Amino acid sequence: MIKQYLKQAFYMLKENRLISIISIAGTAISIAMIMIVVLVFQIQFANYYPENDRDRMMYVENGTEVRSSDGWNRGAMSAEAVKECFYSLELPEAVSGYALSLKPLSIPGKRMYKGYEIKYTDPGFWRVFSFRFVAGKPFTQADFDAAIPVAVVSESVARKLYGFTDVVGKDVIIDQAVYTICGVVEDASRAADTAFASVWVPYTTDRILLANTTKENMAGSFSVCILAKRKGDFDAIRQELDRQIERYNGMKKDCKINFMGNPITRLEVAIGSQGQVHVSLKDYLLETGSLLLFLLFVPALNLLGVTQSAVQKRRVEMGVRKAFGATCGVLIRQVLYENGLMTLIGGALGLILSLLFLPVCKDFLLKSADTALSGDMLFQPMAFGAALLFCLLLNLLSAGIPAARIACQKIVASLRDGEEFL
Repeated sequence: MIKQYLKQAFYMLKENRLISIISIAGTAISIAMIMIVVLVFQIQFANYYPENDRDRMMYVENGTEVRSSDGWNRGAMSAEAVKECFYSLELPEAVSGYALSLKPLSIPGKRMYKGYEIKYTDPGFWRVFSFRFVAGKPFTQADFDAAIPVAVVSESVARKLYGFTDVVGKDVIIDQAVYTICGVVEDASRAADTAFASVWVPYTTDRILLANTTKENMAGSFSVCILAKRKGDFDAIRQELDRQIERYNGMKKDCKINFMGNPITRLEVAIGSQGQVHVSLKDYLLETGSLLLFLLFVPALNLLGVTQSAVQKRRVEMGVRKAFGATCGVLIRQVLYENGLMTLIGGALGLILSLLFLPVCKDFLLKSADTALSGDMLFQPMAFGAALLFCLLLNLLSAGIPAARIACQKIVASLRDGEEFL
């Protein structure tokens, strides 16, 4: 029976081509617009390489405030603050302090001038983030403590510098300082904004960076990422951090450090909170929810009139079929199968359109135009399923209600098609 309904549905799609095209296009546009909004959020929030544990991460980025009797400073923290406030934490699985700088790279005998993102970090960085090494290994705690000039580079940088990726043991010159390459990792997308860089080196190797501090050596250039053992540990980590801050402030004469609303979770980052700016989940849901409802209902309302008109035109057909023994249930199910088929086709087209439009429109949708997009960022079946289900229900209601009303009419009334005879 279902097979027969589907055959009839395909036949009706071909019979009413204009209405079918309008319905499918309307559903496809709705799904595509919703999915683009959802995909942009997923890129900010979902777990993917090398930030595979985002749901357990907390961040302190540009949210450090140091107050003293002669004023205050807001921005990043010093390496000393990282050590005293964060390395001393016992609850997290791992903690990493880092600073980002844009500097030129060269190799011996070849001077280059293009700037690359250099991340000055620590051994904890390789525990927080899940980089895949194609050659070599990360720098160690011993390298970090002894300030040995070693570097991890990305595959693309290795190829640009040497033309191949087997570069472990070779030298790279970072702004006139010579480093030995100890490892090569697979390229990370810029969307993985905390982990992303072109080169990673121990921050102990840069004395200028370490010396760039103010406010009793509390303010500087560093941010922090914390990896919790469990998501339920966030509040306990904040409480432990408060105790470390109090202890650290007790070591200073005049200055006092605090991290404002930080550390924040990945969800808070995804909804727009960053550093000194805090966005509440309620405000985000109101703004984004209103946008999604608008994207859903505007095309849906347009489709509603088209669908109801198409069902009304089949009044006589339903009357004839009832005269030959068709029941109300049979007639309603046929209309619902036809409408459901159009919704599924439109949903599939909408998903394809969203995956095509996002790379084209990423210049203004994403923070960086050259962000690489991968399948584990974009393929989110739950989000697509929810949007498709909503459209399916809306379309079924728009067709099912008039179909039920017409199908249950008396045969004579259906055959008259709304006309009155004396």
